[in-house]
Amino acid sequence: MDSAAPFPMRRVTGPARDRLAAVLGEIEAPGAFSARRTAPVDDLHLEVAGVGRLLLPVPAEQVKQLYLLGRPARFGLGDRTLFDRQVRDTQEVPKNRVKIDRRRWNKTLLHVLDGLRDDLGLPPECRLRAELHSMLVYGRGQFFLPHQDSERADEMVGSLVVTLPSAHTGGALVVEHAGQSATYRPAKDALTFVAFYSDCRHQVKPVTSGYRVALTYNLLVSGATAGPVEMPAEMADELMACLNEHFSRPAAADYGSGQADPPSRMVYLLDHEYTERGLSWLRLKGSDAPRAARLRAAAARAGCESALALAEVHETWNAFEAGWDEPWHDRRHRQWGRWEDDRAEQDDTWAGETGSAGPDDYELQELIDSSIQLGCWLDPAAAQAERISISVGDAEVCATTKSADLEPYSSEYEGYMGNYGNTMDRWYRRAAVLLWPRRLDFAVRAEMSARWAMDALSARIQSGDIAGARTDAAALAPFWKAAVRAQEQERLLAGALEVARGLDEGSIAAILLAPFQMETLSPAHAAALAALAGCYGEQWAGDLVRQWSGRPRVWLPEGQDRKAWLTSLPGLGAALHAVSGSGTLAARLLTASSWRWLSEEVRNGLASTAPSRREAALSELGRPIANVLEAVAVTGDADLRDEIVGACCRDDDLVGGLIAALRSAAQLTSATGAAAGLDAIARHCIRRLESRLARPPRTAGDWSIELPRGCSCELCDRLGGFLHDAANRSLEWPLREDGRRHVHSRIDSAELPVRHQTRRTGRPYTLVLTKATEELIDSERRARDRDEADLRWLRAVAKTMDWTTQEPQAIGTDG
Repeated sequence: MDSAAPFPMRRVTGPARDRLAAVLGEIEAPGAFSARRTAPVDDLHLEVAGVGRLLLPVPAEQVKQLYLLGRPARFGLGDRTLFDRQVRDTQEVPKNRVKIDRRRWNKTLLHVLDGLRDDLGLPPECRLRAELHSMLVYGRGQFFLPHQDSERADEMVGSLVVTLPSAHTGGALVVEHAGQSATYRPAKDALTFVAFYSDCRHQVKPVTSGYRVALTYNLLVSGATAGPVEMPAEMADELMACLNEHFSRPAAADYGSGQADPPSRMVYLLDHEYTERGLSWLRLKGSDAPRAARLRAAAARAGCESALALAEVHETWNAFEAGWDEPWHDRRHRQWGRWEDDRAEQDDTWAGETGSAGPDDYELQELIDSSIQLGCWLDPAAAQAERISISVGDAEVCATTKSADLEPYSSEYEGYMGNYGNTMDRWYRRAAVLLWPRRLDFAVRAEMSARWAMDALSARIQSGDIAGARTDAAALAPFWKAAVRAQEQERLLAGALEVARGLDEGSIAAILLAPFQMETLSPAHAAALAALAGCYGEQWAGDLVRQWSGRPRVWLPEGQDRKAWLTSLPGLGAALHAVSGSGTLAARLLTASSWRWLSEEVRNGLASTAPSRREAALSELGRPIANVLEAVAVTGDADLRDEIVGACCRDDDLVGGLIAALRSAAQLTSATGAAAGLDAIARHCIRRLESRLARPPRTAGDWSIELPRGCSCELCDRLGGFLHDAANRSLEWPLREDGRRHVHSRIDSAELPVRHQTRRTGRPYTLVLTKATEELIDSERRARDRDEADLRWLRAVAKTMDWTTQEPQAIGTDG
């Protein structure tokens, strides 16, 4: 908008953020989202290896040579490069075969670029540069479906298509943005230049005859895309008033009729898309540039900070297929006519999009739900965008252009499903200007970047401003647990421990450390953790460890689960114990907390009814049990050792897990093993295995099976009686369906060697149970062989470790 023009005051009612969006809506785009220019062919001297210098217009013979020289073009989808003729069907001439006389070409190209810069509304202070990307040849029936170009460089702002004159029909270039569309057809005897912003969706319609030849370029910009910031005083006053009202008036609560605190942020959604690498105040597109510049200027005058961010918008709408309210025969006729029109335009050889429906095939009714997530932001003091994950509330968001008026990058229609349905989910990527009052600067920026917050607190403490650091750290409480993401914890913890100590205030230090998890601790943190325990006391340290050892609140990176982390517990305990005093206290707290978590895992494993799952779960706990006991030995906590050993020796089903623990601790010295209680566990396992092996093997004709404890209903009593009967191998049992299902579940969940089939004659059907003789004998033989091998190994270990002296009668002799 020209600064000299009067500002038309449109009166808009409603929240201040909506009025602000309406004011910014008066600022029109200084140019178009796409533009076309032509130029004579004289200065384009183009040679292609294998074809020679191209004549312009390109004659039929040469263009056929180009087509045969090309290879099928690929396209990008996210971080993948794909080939699919249903999406893109064109030939691409290898760029290393294309040679252009740049000295002559620049005479035309630079002049055209200046004109296109003006057409796109970019200020004269900036310059456009064109970087050759590819040479494309479209034959009859070839096309490229609607798509967006990737920004291949930080300075890339758009794309340029230069169509060479050649004899062909069809192949129009269609560019769309924000509900507007422009169709460009090439000139017959001149070069046709079409430039458009890189987030604009565009397509090449099918060529119906001849060949279409085009050069595609990346458009790079040097200098700022927004000119000097000037605006009428009335506009500036209105924007400032809206900002002041937004940040001072309490917002309506999300649910109910109450009121919440005034918003701490405002998020103004821009109209164009940007990539993380291309996000910059200097490279905003179209109307985004003047609107963001004026909003930023008004924010500075209103005492607010501003930053750029990228937003992911998700909306769910009630929706129906287009024409849903028409009579059936009218809708059928309209769909048939549209199909015929498409067929006439596209030609029957076009392998285009088939069987799919786009957003225009549905009518949106009312918005059901929406959510906005900020995925990255450009800190005011940073040169590069930083990834974040922040949810934004409705009371914080405004936009001049509604998301529904833009093209979603993905949509999904769900038909009627009974309780709900006829819904359309749409996803958009939009840039945003993020605003907040300077008085809330620390809290807002800390929520965006936990690393920045830690650095800022550390700088305050080092400067001697302890009171200011405490005030800022206390302000973290409402959002800090969500702000410290799992992926950042490992690199943030060391700094957080130092800052927590420097705050010299236990309650505030606890707020700062609350988001972290025990899996983040390593021996490198021992000194700082010991210092904290000495500073704030045993009660404070115990509360912190209990909080850290709770169930993970967030996803943990691979290899950082609790079981894997316990392998580092002995080393961490040793590092803490070396500090002595408060270090030993911290080590014992961590070890006790680890055992509380591990004992729950043991109980869960023992509770599994399926023997194979129970055995696997308990075997996986062997190494963690050994790790905790080794940590106990390091800290000398005899009471905790006796508690763990007593719990482990209480259940016969845990013997397999305990043997796994002993095998994983085989490298420990005899003294360390004894201090960890492994000697007592070894003697316990030997006694249990000897007791098992003392039982006589199954005699011939004994087919008795033990039914595990569980249900005690009449069906299970009869099932148990049949299984216990040593002479009875089969049972024919008339049962209704619910009874058969219950018996099936008991047999299958306990993995009993019993086959069960239903004879579907008579009423009720008959359930036929047969004890699997071979499976029964084989499983018991394998179990006995494993027990004998484990017993031999345990006796050898006990003798090597000299663990036999305390209870020699329990060891026995090696038979």
